Amino acid sequence: MAQSHKLSLTTATFINLNVMLGSGIFINSILLAQKAGILGAFTYIIVGILILPLILSMSKLMSIHSEGGFYAYGQQEINPFFGFVSSWSYVVGKLASAVIMTQIAVLLLQSVIIPLRIIPASFLNCLITLLFLSLNLLDTKSNSAIQTAFFWMKTIPIASAIIAGIYLFSPQHLAFEPTDLSGFIIALPLVFFALSGFEAACAISGHIENPTINGPKSLLYSYGLVMFLTTAFQFSLYAGLGTVLEQLPDYRFLFPALVTTIFPAAAGLNKLIIAFLHTAIALSALGGSYSVLFSNNWNVYTLAKNNHLLASKKIIQFNAYHVPYYCVLIEGAIYVLFLIISHGNQLPLQQIAAFGPTISYGISALAAWYAVQRKALNLHPMIPVLAIGSCLLLGSATVYSLIVDGMNSLLLFGALFSIGVAMFVYKKPTI
Repeated sequence: MAQSHKLSLTTATFINLNVMLGSGIFINSILLAQKAGILGAFTYIIVGILILPLILSMSKLMSIHSEGGFYAYGQQEINPFFGFVSSWSYVVGKLASAVIMTQIAVLLLQSVIIPLRIIPASFLNCLITLLFLSLNLLDTKSNSAIQTAFFWMKTIPIASAIIAGIYLFSPQHLAFEPTDLSGFIIALPLVFFALSGFEAACAISGHIENPTINGPKSLLYSYGLVMFLTTAFQFSLYAGLGTVLEQLPDYRFLFPALVTTIFPAAAGLNKLIIAFLHTAIALSALGGSYSVLFSNNWNVYTLAKNNHLLASKKIIQFNAYHVPYYCVLIEGAIYVLFLIISHGNQLPLQQIAAFGPTISYGISALAAWYAVQRKALNLHPMIPVLAIGSCLLLGSATVYSLIVDGMNSLLLFGALFSIGVAMFVYKKPTI
């Protein structure tokens, strides 16, 4: 790829931020308060520490595999089948998360824009996705501007919540009950899933300027900033609203509670502010979905480039903007399939979105361990071991949720996974 098509460090960081700061920070706000009270904010710090070995392992892998991606880690450190499974699992799982984010945005926009309520949410979801897929066919410069715009839009509700929480701050809200400790443990998986997205840097690292240096930097910079913002966001909310936050039904009632507490007698103004903030949240969710689609098509491209997909030679063709347009179309097909089968239901999509990337994380952690063993990676041996442990914990929590909530989502993932494996076997690569 010519240098003019490369992503800058800033753009790569914005892409990571857009994926990580999707809808999870807002969805978790009420749940964490209900489960752990004031301690909910600190779950981000705890989970951040737990998955730090995985972050460090993947950042180091990026430095020795400049072409990047889950495929490269599994294929070069273990064998091609592990590389394929890692990349294909991520493609499938992450597209499910894109459907969730777009669906949340649609529901929020329908709550703000009354005429939209007569249009089915799934139909609006398809229209928005069609627009996003079309935009992903544009040149890198255009996509960089879109990524930057989405990032700054999502800072509006996050910054507003932090400022409002500081304004309403009361020391009485910082007390916690001993029962918060049990809820604190239950809340950990919620945060673990919400913080996923850092791996977007792996999918695009081969398309970043000076990837050996800027790839790991974009990963670490975005992860550090997200950790700070999510912790500050949750802490400020509870410091400002206290137990009122625990009593709210869900995230859609968060900003109405903040705004009416600050402006109790300004009903008209409140309505406008709430509509503006809900629109900003919707746009932030759309930014996350757009970034997933943008980064994930390069995973599809990598698999086709290594001749693991049917019609691989055709799939790797570029358009005038040096974008693999067939990869974008494949993404769109899987996305629409998820939307049709799930009808936008968040639970099965969330389970798939957690299960797919977990497989990729685990294989990447194992690849890091192999690289350390052959002295190719300058990393303490315990770091990839701890990373593997983190992945096992996440995988166990995901499997448990699949067992408790039903196996339909696992069957859907399994069907798509099997299609991928069948293509891999049919192409008969050398393992």
